[in-house]
Amino acid sequence: MALLNKELGIGFDFVRTDRINLTNPINFIRHDNNCLIWLIRTWDDKDYYYIEIFQGNAFHVYPIDTLVPYDILEKIKTDNHTYLYICNTHEAFLDIVEPLYESLVIEAGIPAKKIYISNEAADLGKTVKKYADSHGLEYMNVEWVLEFEYSISTQAQMNNAKNAQILYPMRSYPKRYLNFNRRWRLHRPTLVALLKARGLLDKGYVSLAPSDDGRDWNHMWPWILSHHRNDEEITELLTKHENEIINMPPMYLDTDELVENRAILEKRSFNLYRDTLVSVVSETTFYHGSGMNEARFLSEKIFKPIAMGHPFIFVTVPKSLELLRELGYKTFSPIIDESYDDEFDDCERLKKIVKEIERISNLSPQEVKEFCIQAGSICKHNQKVILEKTEAFRNGSDPECKILHRNFVRTLL
Repeated sequence: MALLNKELGIGFDFVRTDRINLTNPINFIRHDNNCLIWLIRTWDDKDYYYIEIFQGNAFHVYPIDTLVPYDILEKIKTDNHTYLYICNTHEAFLDIVEPLYESLVIEAGIPAKKIYISNEAADLGKTVKKYADSHGLEYMNVEWVLEFEYSISTQAQMNNAKNAQILYPMRSYPKRYLNFNRRWRLHRPTLVALLKARGLLDKGYVSLAPSDDGRDWNHMWPWILSHHRNDEEITELLTKHENEIINMPPMYLDTDELVENRAILEKRSFNLYRDTLVSVVSETTFYHGSGMNEARFLSEKIFKPIAMGHPFIFVTVPKSLELLRELGYKTFSPIIDESYDDEFDDCERLKKIVKEIERISNLSPQEVKEFCIQAGSICKHNQKVILEKTEAFRNGSDPECKILHRNFVRTLL
């Protein structure tokens, strides 16, 4: 039993397709020889043929029989030991499920039970179950991959993050929160706009500046107003402060280079954690039931403050804090009001988050001291959990390495 790509020395295909940009589609195949999931998952129980994809329509553009050797594809279809493994690497797209069923199961005739699909979406299994049940099809095998947790754990060890003492009860903390933003996903400039309108922007360290998506306030402002138009409080607040919001200069923190995606823990950001009370983590996803990607997604953004021993407010889709607790981490209720995590109305959730940032920004010196003392034990627990998750790999002990694999690749279906 083996990972066939590695066993045969043929590497794997990463299939990139862009179904959104129809006038100038980005379609290509890149051939690689190694990837992180090869390392953090065991492959010795079956024979697997491995392919990475970016979008679910990958095999509509590049049919599977043009990518997998004929003899292996036949084994995938017919024997009991050979499987096709499709990884939506580093992403959390739930909408890959329908096109993968169409192209692989319905069109190519591969039994669904002979296919594994995986990505970083904790609810990918629910999406597969819903689609398969509604079409009378078998379930694909589904795995939740936590590559970002693994990578931040290893980087934190290399950077000696466990010795970075973050919370100091006797410090005054003139800047109360830390909020990194790179790409202008809708909820990020909306949050920054609300912080500006509430007079809270100067209370924290915030980054938001031109990035690789080419967006700015002129591009985003109509969308922000339109998407939140049904909430009178948000609309009134944003409209009243429109000029000061859209004329804000670019905001930089540890770097002014916001084009390259650096999903890594860098020492140059350590002082920003040290000088603030809480991280306001603007995750990739936020809006629930809006047609946008609503996956519960734990990227490097949340694991960085965990590794740094920093409290956090998680700006993302509801019920995401419970994922962290499933992984062994603790969250900060009642030290931080986490009722936002149970709020499915996006506007209400956003307002609850801003309200809690405002409360923390206005803590008295004595309240800051109490916050640091109470949150400190949780931070130490979380830091210990994330650092120990890769110690088995670092020590190179085989039985412990199998535990490592279970840490970072979880079966959903």
